[in-house]
Amino acid sequence: MLIKEAHHQFQRELSTLYDQREASSIADAVMEEITGWSRSQRIVHFDAVLDAVQLEKWETSLEELKSGRPLQYVLGYTWFSGMKFHVDERVLIPRPETEELVQSISNQYMSLHWEKGYTPRMLDIGTGSGCIAIALKKRFPEWEVHALDKSTTALALASENSILLNTPIHWHETDILREAKIDHLPSFDLIVSNPPYILPAEQKEMSIQVIDHEPHLALFTQENDPLQFYKAIVEFSHHHLLRGGYLWFETHMDHAGKVAALLEEHEFEKVRIKQDMQGRDRIVHGKRSGTSL
Repeated sequence: MLIKEAHHQFQRELSTLYDQREASSIADAVMEEITGWSRSQRIVHFDAVLDAVQLEKWETSLEELKSGRPLQYVLGYTWFSGMKFHVDERVLIPRPETEELVQSISNQYMSLHWEKGYTPRMLDIGTGSGCIAIALKKRFPEWEVHALDKSTTALALASENSILLNTPIHWHETDILREAKIDHLPSFDLIVSNPPYILPAEQKEMSIQVIDHEPHLALFTQENDPLQFYKAIVEFSHHHLLRGGYLWFETHMDHAGKVAALLEEHEFEKVRIKQDMQGRDRIVHGKRSGTSL
C-alpha cells in the first residue's frame, strides 16, 4: 500500500467516529509514528510503499482506534509540558488543562527565593502517569518531589516515566481516602492534586474512548460526592502541609466554587479560582494560614 493511500484510507475509516479535522489529525499522527516521517516528508515520499511491518502496524492501529481506544494509548505516549510521557490503560491521559495547572504553579514559584540551604518539598496526590510531579521537578530540580497514588500499576508506569525523563521522584503507594496522616511522609511546602471528581451518573455524557478505556479509578468519585477527594486531601494537608504552604487543585468548572469554599473553611487564605484557556473555572489554590505546622 502506498503512503498516500494508507493515509486517505485511514482517515476515511475513522470518519464515522471523528469529524473530518480530527480524523485527519489522528491519521497524520499514526502515519508519522509508522513511517518516522513528518507530514511534509510524507508528501515528498507519497508514492513510497509501506513494508510488511509498517502495514501490520497500520492495520493494528486502525482496528484499535475503530474500537474506541484513544490515540495516545494506541501510540503508547503523549506529550505534556514539552516532554514525551508513556501512557496506557493504567493511567489517565494527561489533559491540556493539567498543563495549565503546572504552568500556574511554575509562574508563582519561578520568582520565589527560598532561604539558602533550604530544600523545598512538594507532593503530587493521585499522580497517575507522574506528569505533574515530573514536569515540576524538571522546572525546579532543586525541589524534593514526592508523589503518591493508590494504584500500584500507575506508580510503576510513573516510575518508568521518571527514569526515562531523568527526574528522581519519591513514590508512595497510598489511598488518600483511608489515610489522613501518613507517618512516613514529611511535611510539604506545596501539595498539588488533580483528583477524581466525576459522579458515576455522568458516565452517559462521556465518550466511549474515555468510558471504555481510561481508568475509572482516576475519573470517578466512589460516592455521590464530587468533593470526596478534595475533602480528604484538605484533611491530609492539616497533617502534612506547612503553614504558609500552598494547596493547588485542578477541578471541574462546576465544582471550583465549592472547592474554594472548602479551603476557606479550613484555615486557608488567599484562596483563588483561576480560569483555563477556555474561560472555565479550573484551578483553585490557597495558602495555609499561620507560620508553623
